[in-house]
Order: sequence, then C-alpha cells, then structure tokens
Amino acid sequence: MKKRVFAGIPMVMMMGLTSACGSGSTTVQPAAEDAAPKQEARQEPVTLKLYTYQNFTNDEMFNDYIVEPLKKKYPYITVQLIRSQSGGMTVPGMLAAGDTPDLINGWQAEIKTLENYRLVGDMAPLAKQNNLDLNRFEPVAIDAVKALSEKGELYGIPYNQQFNALYYNKDIFDKFGVAYPKDGMTWDDAIELGKKVSRIENGIQYRGLAYEHISRLSSSLSPNVVDPKNQKANVNNDSWRKVFQLGKDILSIPNNMPPKVDAGDTDAFWKNKTVAMYATINMLESTKDAMDKGLNLGVAQYPSYKELPNTYGYLDAHFIVVTPQSKNKDAAMKVVEVMTSDEVQLKVARKYGKFSPLKNPEIKKQLGADMAHLKGIDLQSIFKSKPAAGMDFSKYYVESRKKLMAEYVNFAGGAVDLNTALRNAEEAINKYIATEQANEK
Repeated sequence: MKKRVFAGIPMVMMMGLTSACGSGSTTVQPAAEDAAPKQEARQEPVTLKLYTYQNFTNDEMFNDYIVEPLKKKYPYITVQLIRSQSGGMTVPGMLAAGDTPDLINGWQAEIKTLENYRLVGDMAPLAKQNNLDLNRFEPVAIDAVKALSEKGELYGIPYNQQFNALYYNKDIFDKFGVAYPKDGMTWDDAIELGKKVSRIENGIQYRGLAYEHISRLSSSLSPNVVDPKNQKANVNNDSWRKVFQLGKDILSIPNNMPPKVDAGDTDAFWKNKTVAMYATINMLESTKDAMDKGLNLGVAQYPSYKELPNTYGYLDAHFIVVTPQSKNKDAAMKVVEVMTSDEVQLKVARKYGKFSPLKNPEIKKQLGADMAHLKGIDLQSIFKSKPAAGMDFSKYYVESRKKLMAEYVNFAGGAVDLNTALRNAEEAINKYIATEQANEK
C-alpha cells in the first residue's frame, strides 16, 4: 500500500471558552518584568506566522492577546495570523508549500497530533533561555502539556484554561417552586433535583438536567478512549461503564429524554429555555445574547462523582507552540511571553472571561469583571472545583471517540445493553486503528 508521509490532523471543533465575574475594584500588581516595559535596542523587523485552529476567530481578541502588547513591548515583531477554519489553509498544505509556521495554537488533541508533522519539540530550554518563568503557571496546566509526550517534554505553553460549571434557569425553578441548585452536589444529587423540575406543562416539556454530551460527562474521571502506549481501544472497562450508566440515568429521569440522544443541549438551554440545569464548559461569554433575551441565569458548582468530590473535567486548555522549524524562535518566545504576561492575562480575563492558567489569584478574582451582562451573578462556585489531571492523547483519539459516542447512543436509546455497547465500541475502534496503521506503512 502507498506509504503516507503524514497522518491526518483532526479539525477539532471547540466550544468558546469563557468565564465569569468578580469585582472590578481590585487591581493586579504586574510582575516585575511587566511593570515598566523597556523596549529593546533597535531590532530588525521580523514577521512571524501563527497558525490557529479554532482560536482567535475574533480579530479583537487576537489584537488584545498579541497585536497591542507586542506594539508596546516588542514593536519590531509582527504576527501574521493564518486561520484553519472556513476553508483556510491546512497544516499539510503549508508544509507541502514549504511554509512552516513559527507558532501554532490549539488544544491538547491538536497539539498531540502535531507530532505526526514533527511540528512540536521540547520548549523548556527555550523558556529558560528567554526567562519565561514556568513557576508562574498552575502545576496542573504545565503537567497537562508534559502528559502529551513520552518523556515529559513541554510541547507548548498554556495561555487559556477550561472550567466546568452547572448553569441553571432560575425561572424554571421558580415556576415549580423548587430551590435552586446548591454547590457541592454529586451527580446523584443533581439527578434527584432534576426529577423535581422535569415536567410537561401546557404542552411544553421542561427537562430537569442536561449534560452536553457523554464525553464531557466522562472527563472528571479522565478515562482515555485509546491507550496511547499500545494504540488499542481503552473503553471496555469500569470507568466507561460508570459514565455510560450515569448518562442513561440522567436521560431516564421521567420527561427528561431529549429529542435526540447525546446531540448536545445548547439551544434547549440558552435559546428555548426548556432545560432547568445544564452541565457544561465555560460558556459565559456566549451567554450575553440569551440573557438579553430573558434568560434568568444562575451558576452553581459542577456536579462531582462521589468518589471525586470537587473535581470537574480533566485539564483542558489552549496552548501556544513554537515550532522546531522556526528561524525566529527567540522572537516567537516573546509572543508567548506577552500572551502569558499578567497584564494580558488580566485584560482577557476581565474582558472575555478567559480562565487564566497562571497562579495569580488577583486575575482569578477579576474573571469577567468588564462583562456587563454578568453583573450580579455569583460565580464563586466555579472556584470550588479543581480540574482532574490532563491526559495523553493518541493520534487516533478524535475518530475513536466518535465511534464510542455512537455506541453510547445505541445504549442510551435502548438498542443494546451496556456490555454489548462497550464491546462493540472496542471492536470498532480497534478495527479503525488497524486500518489506519496499515495505510501508514
């Protein structure tokens, strides 16, 4: 069979990462290197290429993260943004044209897949050479990057971190005279509460509890889909058995079954306002339209598995990579420096609700402080949970996850029993991987 040079890279669709509020009265004291930026001696202009997956789709955000801070501190550096989405350039296309980017950003599965293109390497020496202090970052965020390599190499630097929350519609709880969700609930608690607000009234189905999709529901346990060491399916086990059963238990609440199993409940909660509680990722930036149209929003702590209290999904973050092929690595590291500076992290936290991977507690306190639509919403429950450890990802992860999700739909819809669903998923994933491996030879 014809040998393929590169394995295909997944175009993982990302939810917009947003966050929440806090008093705007507190100020952050910049780190010493940020307090009074000194421009370097005159430098020759340099233009860097940044390839982005689904990040920086907003020009204003790109401007706030990179363009403006570079103008202030390193005006000789210009960054050209190359987008992958909407028919944009692909990584194989760039490589075929001999046009390797200096910087790439994405989330774990995307960065892991870049190994196939030899576009990642250990950035720890670069960080040291350029005085980027990794001790400023939350250890779990740095560890999540290191988990992506066999030798614990630092393939990228985190600049934005995910969180999970339980969003709820206060009007539905008020309508049925039920108390709002409390922080510290287990999934069993959330199911019992969901039963109280799952009803059909005046021909409208009000669903008590939705969980976005089964993969999100699983993430607190950090169960992998493919074992990255032996490249075999890792789904026919107790962890996935627990996740599948939990998902079905939620859907089995009377009057809680959605029109389509595991199709996501974004519109049902935000637009239709027929879901009482929605457990998902950071979506606070994208809530503005729904709140302008009358959604009476509340936010509570994400439900936990009883054996893992106060724990939400595995560390899910965006990372910035300096490619080994870049001829301007030091300049590229200066882009990383400004993106992860206290000043920039504070601005994007306040303006966009971005959840910083830095330890700085003042940045966390001001999450969403400049987002007017979040005023008056108590978001402190977000900080009562911590992320589970990050995972390694096989290059076959994305397609394998799709096959697992398909079997969950069969199980939750009643077509097969639990053991059969997991066995079928295991067989389908292993068959897919074997075919891919054969084509790569």
